[in-house]
Amino acid sequence: MPQPEGVSFVVPVLNGARTLEAALAAILAQADGRPMEVIAIDDGSADESPEILERFAAKHGVRVFRGDGRGAAAAINRGVRHAAHPLICQVDQDVILQPGWLRHLTQAVAQPNVAAAQGRYVPDREGSLWARVMALDVAQRYDRIATSLVNHVCSGNSVYRREALRRVSLLDETLGYGYDNDLSYRLVRGGYGLRFVRAATSIHRWRESLSGYIRQQYGLGYGRLDVVAKHPHRAGGDDVSGPLMMLHAPLALLVLLGFAATGLAALAGGAWSRVVWVPAVALAIPAAERLVAGATVASRYRDPAGLLFPLAHLLRDFAWAAAILVWTFRRLAGRAAHPLQSMRRDRRPEATRPGPETGGRRPEVGDRRPGTFMALVPAYNEADSLPAVVEELRRTWPTADLVIVDDASTDKTAAVLDRLGVRRVCLTQRLGVGGAVRAGLRYARRLGHDVVVRVDGDGQHAAAEIARLLEPIHAGRADAVIGSRYRDGAKTGAPAMRRLSQRALAWCLSAVTAQEITDPTSGFWAFGPRAVRFLETHHPSGYPEPELRLLLSRNRLRVEEVPIQMRDRLGGRTSLTLPRTGHALARTLLALVVVPLRSVVDTPPHD
Repeated sequence: MPQPEGVSFVVPVLNGARTLEAALAAILAQADGRPMEVIAIDDGSADESPEILERFAAKHGVRVFRGDGRGAAAAINRGVRHAAHPLICQVDQDVILQPGWLRHLTQAVAQPNVAAAQGRYVPDREGSLWARVMALDVAQRYDRIATSLVNHVCSGNSVYRREALRRVSLLDETLGYGYDNDLSYRLVRGGYGLRFVRAATSIHRWRESLSGYIRQQYGLGYGRLDVVAKHPHRAGGDDVSGPLMMLHAPLALLVLLGFAATGLAALAGGAWSRVVWVPAVALAIPAAERLVAGATVASRYRDPAGLLFPLAHLLRDFAWAAAILVWTFRRLAGRAAHPLQSMRRDRRPEATRPGPETGGRRPEVGDRRPGTFMALVPAYNEADSLPAVVEELRRTWPTADLVIVDDASTDKTAAVLDRLGVRRVCLTQRLGVGGAVRAGLRYARRLGHDVVVRVDGDGQHAAAEIARLLEPIHAGRADAVIGSRYRDGAKTGAPAMRRLSQRALAWCLSAVTAQEITDPTSGFWAFGPRAVRFLETHHPSGYPEPELRLLLSRNRLRVEEVPIQMRDRLGGRTSLTLPRTGHALARTLLALVVVPLRSVVDTPPHD
């Protein structure tokens, strides 16, 4: 009898101490003998969540990673990239799985071409009044789903096929609320099926307070606008949020505008009483519909909280109307979408409890540790070596972001990256390694990274050596660090003629920069904050390494060499040819005796 497929639970965590322990315990209780792991990504919690995760890591082997504070979608993607098994169970920190949940959903995704399956939330009678209203609302929406085939599955209570997630490039990290809608729509467009499994139940511990309810509803409304802007054909909703629900937001906005216009007419002495009935009727119709719906669900689940549907959903609709106004103003002002615009982080005071990686200090969002850099891999026709490079980086630096810049490769690099599920930047025309690195640095800045390590895609650079490159940057001694194959007795098997030309180039660069340079052509670099800010605009193009040393020196950035060992290429051909080395040598000599070629820029970096 074949063994069941392994599962990786992925849990994004942010200030979830209220429910996290119960959620993790319920996940562990799903164990049924199949291979299973639990991955938690702490996205900058300031409550007791890190301590809870530390306990579960020590006692139950939960794998804990630190997020970058860029929202739930980015945290989930990080967990998926570290997952070891083909099935991804994405469960939120406030969802308590009920017995049998895993068995029912894994059976559903075992069907051919099914990419995801979602369970059903059942109401929780132990929550506050507003939490129970929210739970009853969701239960009613699921009760209306008549078939198992759906066009949307909600994250937080679902199982996905990892391969399907990778084929659609994972979650869109620019989205807050609504990232799961977007993912579902892209899966459907990719030809995959989605399933709703009524027998797989869980309890969602919703927000307890009225203010929390309103903030969450505002975020849901705002996030849905981002999704509709990306998928206009979904303006009418989907199987979970139908057309009637989608109409509530614009109708509420019309009600607010109608009453505002009536008030202005009254102040101006106009015939306001003749038109006030229009917004009043527009308000009464959805209120009546909600009263019937609330009475029905209150009777079905024997919870009188359903009778508050008219009031709760009136507040919800006005929150959605406010979201429409804010979203519209921001888009007219040209502001780009960002996950924090809808899924705002809890404003809690920073704690100072000891943490396992902080030496007693809780790191703030953006506090970069040696394991939270971005690994940038420029790649041109490296299909043979990239799988090993990616696997080694993921294994050695699991908390680092990994980005491949595909420099318009003409081999099977694109297909390999699809299979690996790695984050990538795809260039439509070849820019050369320098242009690819510059594009990657710009992307790093967009993601919020201020430390970037460049690793060649040919497999010559050992991931374990990255620690040597990072140490001078984190110690504050250098803005950029290069791994030298020839420093402090390090050796390489480079041909004699190539080594001779490199020595000549190193001597010239040393003379120009007044620094000892032993390896002018190494592609193994680490860039600190000042260098990243500077080079995202000014990194030299083409064959850049020698000119990069000159550029950094002339613009007063501190560069340090550290010794490394270089391995043989895993595949492909080197771009380091004798003509190119000779060309770089000629340019350096010209810089030495004539002018600094593009070496001093108008706006040098500053602190």
